[in-house]
Amino acid sequence: MTQIIMKPWNGTAVRCLASSGANERPISFLVEEGEIEVRTILESWRDLDYLYFKVESEDGQAYDLRHREFEDFWQVRESAQRR
Repeated sequence: MTQIIMKPWNGTAVRCLASSGANERPISFLVEEGEIEVRTILESWRDLDYLYFKVESEDGQAYDLRHREFEDFWQVRESAQRR
């Protein structure tokens, strides 16, 4: 049986490539180890409270980013790992 292990969300700062004044594309974000560059956005979606991005970093690691737009607050976590 496959078990999905979810990592906790942590606050972060995110640099975005914006058009029309909206935070449309994250290009880097901060974690304890330093700034991580985004290689590609794997998927994005929206719910009532957040705008989500699943991204791949330059070293191939996957991360989830979420943005609470009303408060302009970003969070990050390592993407879920299957075991």
